[in-house]
Amino acid sequence: MARRMSSREARANFSDLLGSVFYTNEPVIVERKGKPFAVVISPEQYRVMQEELQRAWRSVDEVRDEHKAIPSEQVLENVTAEVEAVREEMHGKRRGAESRR
Repeated sequence: MARRMSSREARANFSDLLGSVFYTNEPVIVERKGKPFAVVISPEQYRVMQEELQRAWRSVDEVRDEHKAIPSEQVLENVTAEVEAVREEMHGKRRGAESRR
């Protein structure tokens, strides 16, 4: 769970904030007027996020490469059908949970 602090507190204790984030790997949410305004994370957390993002984009590229020969209209039709199937499944699970109450 991320710690929260006001922007005023973050500004007044910036060095401590940086040290805390670096050594504990615990992110800090900086709020302005009670609303999240920024998040301070450690370099390690940033590296992990970047690696995960790159891995996700590689997956997208692989899927795109595997389906180059399929017309884009067919891809859209297939994706739409899959999304609808997932929605129906989720709706069915939700309805089943509600009926058990």
